Amino acid sequence: MKSRIPLHVIVVLPFLLVCLALPVGAATDDDPHAIAARAFEMRMDGQTDQAIQLLEDSLDKTPEAGVLHFELARAHLLLLSFDEMYQEANAAVSHEPENNEFGYFAAMASAYALIDAAHHGDQDRMKDLGRESLAHLDAILARDPEDCRARCFLVQLSTDMAPELGLQVEDPEKHVVLLEEKDPILGAKARCCLVDQAHQREVWERILTDYPGDCRALSEAAAGLIQAGDLDLAEKCLDEVITKDSQMTYGLLGLGLAHFRRQDWARAEALTRRYLATDPPLALKAYATGRLGMIHQRMGDKDGAKELGAAARKLDPHVWLTVMPPPEEIFSPI
Repeated sequence: MKSRIPLHVIVVLPFLLVCLALPVGAATDDDPHAIAARAFEMRMDGQTDQAIQLLEDSLDKTPEAGVLHFELARAHLLLLSFDEMYQEANAAVSHEPENNEFGYFAAMASAYALIDAAHHGDQDRMKDLGRESLAHLDAILARDPEDCRARCFLVQLSTDMAPELGLQVEDPEKHVVLLEEKDPILGAKARCCLVDQAHQREVWERILTDYPGDCRALSEAAAGLIQAGDLDLAEKCLDEVITKDSQMTYGLLGLGLAHFRRQDWARAEALTRRYLATDPPLALKAYATGRLGMIHQRMGDKDGAKELGAAARKLDPHVWLTVMPPPEEIFSPI
C-alpha cells in the first residue's frame, strides 16, 4: 500500500523549502539596515548620487529609520554637504536616541559643521555647534560610562575648542585618568591632548613597549607620532601594522599628508602611491589620485597635475577636494 503525504504537509512544503533556501537572518528588500548597507556599497563603488537617491526614496517610506538617516549623513559628508550631513546625523539620533554609534557620528557632524561655520566667520554658530557636539558625547557617557571612544573624543574636542571658543569639559584630567584605566591605548591618545610634543612621543613609546605587536596600538601610535612630529617612528609603526594586517593602510594617508606639509614632495608622493597600490575603496583612490595632482602642482609639473586631477574626477565625480583625507569613520560598513 502506497503511503500518502498529508494535505497540510503538501500545502506548507513550498513555504518551508523557500525558508530553507534563505540564509539565517536574511533581510527583506524593504529592511532599512539592508537598504543602508546597499547604499554604503554603492558609495564605495563611486555611485554616491545613486546611493543618496536610494536612501531618500527609502526614507519617504520609513522616515523613522535612524540607520537610513545615519548612512545618508555619511554620504553627505563625503560630498562636503555640511548642512545636509548635520541635519541627517541629528535625525538619526532623534529617531534612535539610545544608539551610541549614531550619537558619536552626530558629535562628529557637529564638529565638521563647526569647521564650516569657522570658514564663514560665524562665531555664534561655532559656539552652538561646539556645545551640541559635547552634548552628544555627554549623552552617550550618561547612559554608557564605559564608552571609551566617546570619552576620548570628548577630551579631544574640549582641548581643540577651549582656546578659541572657551568650550571645555569641567575636568579633562579626570576623563584621561578614567581612560588610562579602562583603555590605555585611547588613554594615551587623550593624554596627548594635554601635553606638549616631547611628552607625546614618550607616551606613545610607552604604549609600544607595553603592547608590542598590537595592531591597534601600532595604528594609534602612528597617528599620534605624526602629531608629535616623529615621522620616522610613525612610518615604522605603519610598516609593522600593515605587515600584520594588510587592510590597515589608512594611516599612510596621514603620514603622506605630514610630508606634504613639510614640502617633502618625494616622500609625500611615494607614500601616496604606496597607498594607491593597496587598492583602497574607490572614493579614497580618487582622493589619493587627486592628492598626487596637488603634489605635482607644488613640484611645478602643471601638465602632470592636470592629468592626475582629471583621473581623480574620472574615478569619482565627487572626489574629496581638500588636502585632509576623508574621515575613516565614513568607510566602515553598516
